[in-house]
Amino acid sequence: MVEVIAIQQAVQYVRANDLGDVNIISDLKSAFMVLSAAEEAREIINNVKEDIKEYKGKITLTWIRTHIGNFENERSDQVSKEAILISDETISFVPSRNQIRNGGYKIIKEQWNEKFLE
Repeated sequence: MVEVIAIQQAVQYVRANDLGDVNIISDLKSAFMVLSAAEEAREIINNVKEDIKEYKGKITLTWIRTHIGNFENERSDQVSKEAILISDETISFVPSRNQIRNGGYKIIKEQWNEKFLE
């Protein structure tokens, strides 16, 4: 999810500075997969998708293979790790559908065990 936040920040920067056509590059394929999904419950992802759609220029999202010696990619990983260490910002996330479903299963199982096994 950190990559999605980084992409969100990049998109907001591009929009605020009206940079024209821009290519945002990341090595995390899952971030692009969530952003390309037709339906998404998480607000942050929907906000990023909406920001990209509303931008008057063209924002292209490009995936690159990780750890293949690409200097810019290795540098961005290093800077990201450093930013995490100095960040005072707290970010909270809504549970995923799987987490909600699994939590429901756990509650049902506990109630069933209480009723029928005790």
